[in-house]
Amino acid sequence: MTKKYQLKNGLNVILTESHKSPVVSVQMWVRTGSADEKKGEEGISHFIEHLVFKGTRKFGVGEIASTIEGSGGELNAYTSFDQTVFYVTISKEFIDTGLLAIAEMMGFPNFDSQEIDNEREVVIEEIKRGKDSLSRQASELLFKTNYTKHPYGIPVIGYDKNIRTLKTKKIVDFFHSRYAPRNMFLVVTGNFETTEMKKKVNQLFSEFKDYKIKKVKRNVEKKQKASKIAVEKANFEQSMAYLSWKIPNIKHKDIPALDVLAMILGQGDTSRLVQKMRIEKAVVNSVGASSFTPMDDGLFIVSMSYAKENLSEALEDIQIVLEKILTQPVTVDEIKKAILNIASEEYYSMETVDGLSRKVGSLEFYFKDLKAQDKFLKSAQKLTAKDIMSVVHKYLNSQTLNVSVVTNDEVKKTKEIITKWVKKHHKNLKNLKKQKIENKKIAHSKFNKTKLSSKKVQTEKLILKNGVTLLLRQHEDTHVISAKAAYLGGIRSENQSIDGLTEVLGRTWTCGTKNRTENQIYQEIESLAAGISPVSGRNSLGLGLDILNNFEKKGLDLFLDILTNPIFSNETITREKQVQLEQIKSRNDNP
Repeated sequence: MTKKYQLKNGLNVILTESHKSPVVSVQMWVRTGSADEKKGEEGISHFIEHLVFKGTRKFGVGEIASTIEGSGGELNAYTSFDQTVFYVTISKEFIDTGLLAIAEMMGFPNFDSQEIDNEREVVIEEIKRGKDSLSRQASELLFKTNYTKHPYGIPVIGYDKNIRTLKTKKIVDFFHSRYAPRNMFLVVTGNFETTEMKKKVNQLFSEFKDYKIKKVKRNVEKKQKASKIAVEKANFEQSMAYLSWKIPNIKHKDIPALDVLAMILGQGDTSRLVQKMRIEKAVVNSVGASSFTPMDDGLFIVSMSYAKENLSEALEDIQIVLEKILTQPVTVDEIKKAILNIASEEYYSMETVDGLSRKVGSLEFYFKDLKAQDKFLKSAQKLTAKDIMSVVHKYLNSQTLNVSVVTNDEVKKTKEIITKWVKKHHKNLKNLKKQKIENKKIAHSKFNKTKLSSKKVQTEKLILKNGVTLLLRQHEDTHVISAKAAYLGGIRSENQSIDGLTEVLGRTWTCGTKNRTENQIYQEIESLAAGISPVSGRNSLGLGLDILNNFEKKGLDLFLDILTNPIFSNETITREKQVQLEQIKSRNDNP
């Protein structure tokens, strides 16, 4: 049950009951992020994220975190381009403590000048640590290359020169101008009674002063007319590259098709890029595709991490995949599988109160409509191969293609390789002839809409004849089945001559059985919207399954086949050892 209402001071509140576990999530979403900062303010939102933890009218310095953690809870926050979110996850016994902490932080922070000065160095060190992160460096270059006018091109964390000089008054004024109740909303999810929770919320959050919100106008990015290439040299073992194209914001009608395209191209082991570049041959350590869809115009992104000597081959493989999707229609099976996996996320996200809060918060933030996900899925289920081809040609064109790379290779050499590839790709695009496509409607899987129960459950323990211990716990308030099979073992069972064997075993466990090839396994996993993954640790080795109850029988059959009949071929062992060795090297990239 979800209830949405507004307090007199303008704060919107969304309460969602979920009695699956005795836990409650409290999240405050602020409609401001780094993209709402003016010149000279870059980093102030992230700085404020730190400062509200440093004491309020009812909590001294350090007391908020110690109080929440002393109650067995978790307290944290994050700042992005568009929003800032503060959250507490805590036992329902201590919900009053969690609510009070969020209310105090968001309504009555002290902003003590001495504490502000103390925290400056903490944030500046965080900025410095970003220089030691390949992913952070590559991400910043990606956005700086694509957004030269728009504030998405500026790092969320800001610049150290600003953090050093921001005055207390400036920080307080910015907080009151953006962290006003009409520019925030509260999400509470978990094990509570709505009537009682509403009283608690009204009592704590009605005190917030209704400050006037300062409107912010973001710079608009100019239309791009030619490809851009950006290469930065850095001392990392691995290299990271992004290919990116401009796409619209999250509310645009083409986003469902672009999300499906991203799934087909580079999400999951059966996606085209992963199959070509990671499974057929290990030319990259990782590869993927995604659509970045924020409040303003976003990006369609192909990313890869690789050893520097593999750049030319990796680009050639990407070109083969792109040219195929530009000329030949995607298959009905690819579309059905992509939409099934997108739809299944709704159920997987509800497995925790945090996931449910994030889902509710995102829908409210971007759409102010808690049914927006249903509308999105309806649009996605109407998509045809012709619709996918349409967005491919509309957005994945040579004019808006940008390539950004962070590498330990020579900059000049890397630029020459990429420039040559881009020119070839542009030339090929002009000569491509796309096939005619029939605009056929597609029938999609339907999920059971069973009524969920919240009755008390117990765990049953059985010892099978072969000695296996089986633990069963039936929940009727979820659509998800989760299974784990675990053995004693792991690193504790290795000696010096076989160091790393457990990891190799885990990497190759799902790569074929007596009854299924590696590709068949990956196809089945994704056609069931399931997750089957080995887990290797210090003391144990195991295999996990997460699947929707619609596909229980097929999912368990596949899980048991992988568990009991694996085949470890020399080919897959050699491939995974190669990737594992590259990742061992990359440990040097992380101090």
